[in-house]
Amino acid sequence: MRSLPLVLLITACGACGDDGGSAIDATPVIDIDNGSCGDQLNFTGELVDADSNMTSFCGVNNASLDGGGAMDTTAPNGRFEMCIPRMGVTNLTVAPAGTASGCSAMPGTYTLPGIAVANPATILAGGFWSGRMITMQRLATLVPGFDMAKAHVMVHVDGVKRAVAIAATHGTAQAYSGTAWAAGETGSDILFPNVEVATSGGSTMLSVVGGAIGTGLVPLQPGKLTLVTVLAK
Repeated sequence: MRSLPLVLLITACGACGDDGGSAIDATPVIDIDNGSCGDQLNFTGELVDADSNMTSFCGVNNASLDGGGAMDTTAPNGRFEMCIPRMGVTNLTVAPAGTASGCSAMPGTYTLPGIAVANPATILAGGFWSGRMITMQRLATLVPGFDMAKAHVMVHVDGVKRAVAIAATHGTAQAYSGTAWAAGETGSDILFPNVEVATSGGSTMLSVVGGAIGTGLVPLQPGKLTLVTVLAK
């Protein structure tokens, strides 16, 4: 009888997940809810400044995320957490605070509102959702000819840096290496500015060279920044 607790412990741990370093199953069965969201899905992540990095981290404070019947406001480090529907992609409205950015690298306000794309496949596969907000002052230096009337897409690649593409016509893409932005489509974060909406039908196909979880159609709206996280395979 003394061996029973050990047997139960081994049985319980047989279903435990690893630290995300192993290969991802085609149909993930990871339970990340821990009972906190019931039959819904726990959606957590961060909103950070476009130039935030390991040595100069800067979260976007007091931005609201609203969608799927839930709402949350980011903490000073940009973190948020909420329960969203388990089935289907949830697109949340992101409304930045009207106060000035606390980031010293590029002051200003996050005037451009966002659309946060919460994809259950990415979440259940263990992808960490990260969205980068950008001030109008920073956009002026990064994207000459920035057009507020068009749509814009920011893609975060969780894992190995990959080349990302969208089907809709857009301006020159800017890629973040982890320390700096430069023209290109390969990085940890890629900004597609001035995306044409009228000819795209309100969405565009997102693809990743080498494959990733979270690709497919993403929404486009004039004057908004679509925020997407994909998990590199």
